[in-house]
Amino acid sequence: MDEYIVGIDIGSSKVRAAAGKVDRYGKVQIMGVASAKCNGVKKGIVVDIDNTSEAVKECIAALERMVDIKIKEAYISLPGGISELLWNKGVVAVSSEDREIREGDVKRVLKASKIVTIPSDKEIIGVIPEQYIIDGYDKIKDPIGMSGLRLEVDAQIILAQTTVVNNLFKSVIKAEVKVLGVVFQPLAISQAVLKDDEIQRGVAVIDVGAECTNIYVYEGGNLASIQTAALGGSIITNDISVCLKIPFSEAENLKKKHVSLGEDNANYNIKIEVNADYNNKIKVDNYMLKQIVEARVEELLYIIDEKLKSSEYYEKVSGIVIVGGGLGLIKGIEDFSKNIIKKPVRIGTPGTVGASSPLYACTVGIVNDVSYAVKGNKLSADVEKQPEKKYKEYTKSKDKKENRNENKNGIMLKIKEFFTDFF
Repeated sequence: MDEYIVGIDIGSSKVRAAAGKVDRYGKVQIMGVASAKCNGVKKGIVVDIDNTSEAVKECIAALERMVDIKIKEAYISLPGGISELLWNKGVVAVSSEDREIREGDVKRVLKASKIVTIPSDKEIIGVIPEQYIIDGYDKIKDPIGMSGLRLEVDAQIILAQTTVVNNLFKSVIKAEVKVLGVVFQPLAISQAVLKDDEIQRGVAVIDVGAECTNIYVYEGGNLASIQTAALGGSIITNDISVCLKIPFSEAENLKKKHVSLGEDNANYNIKIEVNADYNNKIKVDNYMLKQIVEARVEELLYIIDEKLKSSEYYEKVSGIVIVGGGLGLIKGIEDFSKNIIKKPVRIGTPGTVGASSPLYACTVGIVNDVSYAVKGNKLSADVEKQPEKKYKEYTKSKDKKENRNENKNGIMLKIKEFFTDFF
């Protein structure tokens, strides 16, 4: 198990997991992916711990069969839609006599950036440093080893509601999976599907889930904003189910397999046979199916476009990347979206053999981020640490992997000394 890294993404309709390991060339290889239906999460928030826990168990069991290992620990994602970003600055004096900036100075300045007033029902989850400033010289990404008298950081503070994250953790632990750490979902997705030049010049990731859509804008090498729309892919499926009077599961299959947006009239007269109920089969008109889906997809895209235009970063967004199963699996969605959003659109698929689907963008990103930190590289976020932990089950055993990751700064939010007040 030590050589494998497991990532779990808990969504509103499915729990997905991926297992990967680093090969001898230092590249991450995804060895297996799995998913399981989940009805315990609504709009990114756990509403039924038992149901969510059973879905995690089922997903992990499927992944174990695929990679032939026993999985007892994993890293999970923290949804961006339930999080909030605050901008703040930290300032410290360089402590060493020779004025060389060391890791301790970076930790102190990041800690200083967390001194901010927050609502009583929320907690600081972590910090994303946007840039370091040394004696007035800005745009420094890694200050360690440089010389100076004064170290500053412009940072984003990640906040999340205490009870929401509490229930997320409990769902995974109840499935008998030890949580080694948390990866912030927007940054995990960016690692899996975005290119460095896209993040620098400006790009928007549209993560369309079953019940909500998260819009992540990246600009200048950083995550710039998070917006959420309370609509997802399930509303399209529901329209198909109601209008054609077929089960929801059959409507979902129709959406994924037979819908193709923006095509000509060549396939309009085709009839598709589906199971209406029990052994009763009916034939569905392909033209009617297409009209139903296009109407709802168009509405969803207009909502996304409106939210993008309301953002101060709209003019800096050079392209759109769609991930998730809500829209990403519908044929012809790229060209259809371009006509509404008026920007280049592509589907974000991880460049990994065995997981090249927009469904697994987050889980692959988790594995990539963890492997990156294990190799000793610095990532772009610091961890909010706590002096004690009330929930003893998290800290009964601290294995080598936790110790190895303990002092790494990254978008991993390590579980060691983490979320004390949640339990």
